[in-house]
Amino acid sequence: MDKKSDKLDLNLWADEQLIRRQNQLKYQFWEVFGAVGDEFPKSHLSLYHSKVKGKKLAQGQDLMGLPYQVLDIFRDFNLDEGLNIRLLNWFGKGVYLFVLCGKFSHKDWNLKELDFQRSWTSSPWDYSELLLEEFSKNENLNYIQWFKRLPVSPMLSQNQKEWSEAIRKVLNSLEAFLAKKQK
Repeated sequence: MDKKSDKLDLNLWADEQLIRRQNQLKYQFWEVFGAVGDEFPKSHLSLYHSKVKGKKLAQGQDLMGLPYQVLDIFRDFNLDEGLNIRLLNWFGKGVYLFVLCGKFSHKDWNLKELDFQRSWTSSPWDYSELLLEEFSKNENLNYIQWFKRLPVSPMLSQNQKEWSEAIRKVLNSLEAFLAKKQK
């Protein structure tokens, strides 16, 4: 947004149809995120991580000037021993899957085989830096986070299917990692 301008874009403000379309789109994504989250009940997630808090949906209006929605699964944000899977819908930018895991408990878990990239920003919540690749690689991180961009289909059911499957693949990888770690 141009903060120097003293003029309001009243044409945009008065475009009721555009605003209604945007709100409908937000609602549709919200419904899909809820449906994806419902596929992973807390009782199932507790098999992978004992401190699971279940799922949580949240949304905001200003991630670099754009609205966003998130679905968090596990919701243990402890950077040493925690675990969280986050689905982020950043309007105008894309849908992303993040896996934030404890630097001690999941140190050797590698998600490159699932086409994830490692985060190298100073904070795991620097989405604008990370996703726009406007950062210098920081090797001395106090966290481990993996991320990848997910496809977005015009069909709600296809998105639910693909995004749920992406999370299932992460859980399958986690299960294999935990089994190997116990040996």
